[in-house]
Amino acid sequence: MNILAVLFVAALLVLPGSAWAYIDPNAGGMLFQLLAPLFAAVVGGWLFLRRWISEQVRRLWRRITGRAVE
Repeated sequence: MNILAVLFVAALLVLPGSAWAYIDPNAGGMLFQLLAPLFAAVVGGWLFLRRWISEQVRRLWRRITGRAVE
């Protein structure tokens, strides 16, 4: 592993910065109300379209490699 990367990670762990991590309870509720339906829509879309998506990926793989997917 690169010694510079190791030193960088060590510096991040040893030299803590300021943590301004307080979130207002009302802001947390509003954030949840915004993100929960978005997450539900993405998961629902994935579950609804997963068979079609997997077929498209298989076709693309066959086209790239020139062989069938097992």
